Amino acid sequence: MINSDPKVKVIFVNVFGASRKSTRSPREFRGSLSRHDHVAVVLRLDGTNAVEGRAILASHLNDKLMMEPTMLDAARRAVAYANA
Repeated sequence: MINSDPKVKVIFVNVFGASRKSTRSPREFRGSLSRHDHVAVVLRLDGTNAVEGRAILASHLNDKLMMEPTMLDAARRAVAYANA
C-alpha cells in the first residue's frame, strides 16, 4: 500500500529485477493507488523480466500511470509532472 500526502502530485517507482508476479498485475498495482487518484505514477522497470513487464503494462498506461525506459528519463518526467 502506498500512502501519500495530498500535496504529492507524482510518485516515482523504480522496479529492478522484477519477478513475473510483480509485472503481471497492473490492475493490482493501480488498485493500490486507487485511494490516491490525485497522484500520478512514473514507473521504470529494469532487470529480470523487464521487457515482458513493460509489454504487459503498456496497455494500462495513461496520464496518471506513465512508464519510462531509464531511471534518468523517469526522474525527468516525474519532475516535469510535479512542476506542471
